[in-house]
Amino acid sequence: MAVTLNDIASKAGVSLATVSLALNGSDKVNKDTKIRIKNIAEELNYIPNARARALVKKSTNTIGLVIPEVVNPFFAELAQSIKDYVRSQDFNVILCSTDYQSEEELRYINMFRSGQVDGAIFACVGDVMEKHNELIIELVKQNVPVVFVDRDGVDHDLIPVVKSDVYHAAYQAADYLISLGHKNLAFAGQSLERLNGFKSALMKHQLELKEENIYYDYLKMEGGYAVGKKIAARKEKPTAVVCLNDEIAIGVIQALIAKKVEVPAEISVIGIDNIKMANFYNPSLTTVNIPVSQMGKKAAEILLKRIAGKSLSDKEKFFIFPTELIIRDSSRKF
Repeated sequence: MAVTLNDIASKAGVSLATVSLALNGSDKVNKDTKIRIKNIAEELNYIPNARARALVKKSTNTIGLVIPEVVNPFFAELAQSIKDYVRSQDFNVILCSTDYQSEEELRYINMFRSGQVDGAIFACVGDVMEKHNELIIELVKQNVPVVFVDRDGVDHDLIPVVKSDVYHAAYQAADYLISLGHKNLAFAGQSLERLNGFKSALMKHQLELKEENIYYDYLKMEGGYAVGKKIAARKEKPTAVVCLNDEIAIGVIQALIAKKVEVPAEISVIGIDNIKMANFYNPSLTTVNIPVSQMGKKAAEILLKRIAGKSLSDKEKFFIFPTELIIRDSSRKF
């Protein structure tokens, strides 16, 4: 049978009200009594009724975190940094993975509307979830604060955005490859912002962007592998590929190697993210570093400020992190 507040009160020799106040951290209970009651609760293995507490406090002390997938190391690190920060503030996290399915994100939005969380963070890659922005705005208007990570297209006064400069990341990758002598470049992945950064570098150097060199509708490692197979099958191949992220880049390299196309001797490949695996892959992956842990912590800080009803500075409403090119072995001079 579950331990109740009455059980704790009986063992501590205090009133039910005193137990309730002590376990909720009230200053109305002296420090020694509070410690004694908490120790007894722990000894009896008391588990608070979260639903009842939420009704009383009008708070769940829980946030929702929506990410595209848990197996991608980038999102795993993002989730870890968010969890670490909110736990330090006595909040919990409900982790929700969409697997890039829009109906899954819609299900989580509806779940959050039911009052199970005090606020939510939505992280995204690609353009597949933009159609839900209006529904998320309605969620905010129902007093569930939201922060976006690497996702935009909204009023920042309503939904703060924490992101990396992925436009510049793709620009940096393409510009570096061009400096190595590459002129026939391809892009792989679904992100208009990254694609535009890639195009900007080509325009700067007055290089043609061939339509057949854009592989847009790909998001995961399996997608990268499909792109690599398509490139390997071409008679006239690009000499370098800029990828949406490191996962796609690794998929591209795997497929090229499987088809006896040498990387980087024949084709250079660059990713974006700088996941830990990138440094240990063979060849080690040239990439653009995204400070994901810092982004996660900042997003969590901003969300908890919003939940507490605190105002945000203009910088906090649109917080952008710089990126850094990391040169390794998957790229070389042409």
